[in-house]
Amino acid sequence: MVGNEPTRTTDGGAARGSIVGRLAGKRVFLTGVTGFLGQVVLERLLAEFPETGIVLLVRSQTGASSVERVHYLTRKPSFDRLRESLGSDDALLRLLDERVEVVDGDFSRGQPDLPGEIDVVIHSAAAVSFDPPIDEGFQTNLVGAMNLYRGVLAGGSRPALVHVSTAYVAGVQKGVIPERTLDHRVDWSLEADLALRARRDVEASSRKPELLERFLEDASREHSRAGPTTVADDAEQRRKGWMTKRLVEYGRQRARSLGWPDVYTFTKAMGERAVEELAAAEQLPLSIVRPSIIESALLHPAPG
Repeated sequence: MVGNEPTRTTDGGAARGSIVGRLAGKRVFLTGVTGFLGQVVLERLLAEFPETGIVLLVRSQTGASSVERVHYLTRKPSFDRLRESLGSDDALLRLLDERVEVVDGDFSRGQPDLPGEIDVVIHSAAAVSFDPPIDEGFQTNLVGAMNLYRGVLAGGSRPALVHVSTAYVAGVQKGVIPERTLDHRVDWSLEADLALRARRDVEASSRKPELLERFLEDASREHSRAGPTTVADDAEQRRKGWMTKRLVEYGRQRARSLGWPDVYTFTKAMGERAVEELAAAEQLPLSIVRPSIIESALLHPAPG
């Protein structure tokens, strides 16, 4: 990422017309901070926006709280320059604790309970696998995103929305694609509903007698000497593996049938349309950011 230097006043402060000045006294809410893009955005906010409050949504994990996961981020190379400027790891952790409010939550599982007085939402979290099971892709990239935005609104905030998408949402097309609202007539709500229902349908199919018999026979050929319990466990794992492959293929073929190469670009395109409709209905400012592959830095936090 390339960061522009903020405009400075003669007394060393940020000019009020710069983005640093305009965000002074504001609160920025950020998702996806444990990812490649989100951690660099957090570092920039900490380093260059001293008067801006930061709120992070981070999911706790087994053995690590949400706060501990954020603290762990400071060990990564993205924070090397900031750590050096502050003088020590402890100083960086103190800055983090002073400036950042960490909310434990998972937007993909439902509408999170979020604080109020949020001025800007930067939503960069996503399921980035090209071909996940179709229900998982929709659950995170569309349903989860809407859960997040509705959670912010439920907290009483009326923020500007910055929705991070992908440069490839236009699908399989030739020629120049203008940076504007996507031109398609796909019903995102219907697609999401059927995608989430697909797991239930595939689950039912996986339990048909002829398939169960096949899974059991394959497991028995490989594990018959280990006993019936091992055979049964392996047969169940084969059933679950068949489900995953079926849901991946379901998504891949549905995406291609509508002009997208994979589930990732398909669900991100549907997510764009959903957030556009929400922002219009709620009269909220919306910016959609479409990065291509993010893999290296020209200048900051370090070249390479």
